[in-house]
Amino acid sequence: MAAVSVCIVGAGVCGLSTALLLAESKSIPYKVTIIADQFSPKTTSNAAAAVVAPFILGPETPIQLQRRWIKQTMDWLGSLYKTTDATTIGVILQHLYFCYDKMQQDSYWKDWLLSYRKLTPKEKEMAFADDSIIDGWCCSTFTLDTDKYMHWLTNKLKNLNCRFIQKKLRDLSEVSSYDIVVNCSGIGANRLVPDPSVVPVRGQAIRVKAPWVQHCCIYINEKAISYILPRATTVLLGGTAQAGNWSKSIDPNDSKRIFEDCCKIIPSLKNAETVEEIVDLRPSRPSVRLEIETRRTGHKDMKIVHNYGHGGSGISLHWGCALDSFKLVEKLAEDIRVSCKL
Repeated sequence: MAAVSVCIVGAGVCGLSTALLLAESKSIPYKVTIIADQFSPKTTSNAAAAVVAPFILGPETPIQLQRRWIKQTMDWLGSLYKTTDATTIGVILQHLYFCYDKMQQDSYWKDWLLSYRKLTPKEKEMAFADDSIIDGWCCSTFTLDTDKYMHWLTNKLKNLNCRFIQKKLRDLSEVSSYDIVVNCSGIGANRLVPDPSVVPVRGQAIRVKAPWVQHCCIYINEKAISYILPRATTVLLGGTAQAGNWSKSIDPNDSKRIFEDCCKIIPSLKNAETVEEIVDLRPSRPSVRLEIETRRTGHKDMKIVHNYGHGGSGISLHWGCALDSFKLVEKLAEDIRVSCKL
């Protein structure tokens, strides 16, 4: 059988992960092309906080799917973490504090991570200078140095002879010549599908040099979300969660608020050197869309697998969603193979 041509629209973590599964498929041969207007390091995935835990995820996404997708992603990252290449790939196992200014019930996803327990009074007293922190949890989970991970995925795909084309599509019909299209366009789905239920949740952050900071902290209160996330060479300080804001320009007021709030938690961050400021748009939707669509384009039925709408949980769900996308592509490819025999 001739190779099935598949176009992946979007070069974020979900698109590249799906492409990798297809490129390494042993059952059906695929000719994989990735088309996007931006590639790493300029994707939304590169700017992500990249903590494996549900975050700014559409409330209509079924709990059982969230659980399965996160478990599959944790299993995948765990397998990479246990290799000698873990540092090159960018997989990090970290302790993470979720902090709040009010008492909290246990999270519905507490059993999905490697460990989970209440923040002790001693931890609250010794680890954080901000007296407004009242309650919290300590978790163990995987985080990603997204620049490293995206670079690793890209190199694997190039070594597997996948094509990369930089192009801004105006409509999905532009790729109707491919046997199958996998739509991982993220925020672009608002325009490309078009799907008006996809809206931006703007995130801004600062990368600083602060090698003395060793633990992760996410502080959620009524006014803002603050996070301090160590990476291999920098610490990511954030953030914002501005629904409906399409601006990708750095807002100095946001930067000032982010830095001041993070310094309230760990005052020594005042001595940190700023490396860069970043901003991007989380592709929010009431629920993740992961399904097949058949769309009439000209004289052809276009076969599309949609995989978008992950909000701030793209990293957390990426491998599980890629596995489901792969299965849907396999189903469509099998239909193509059967029709070719008739």
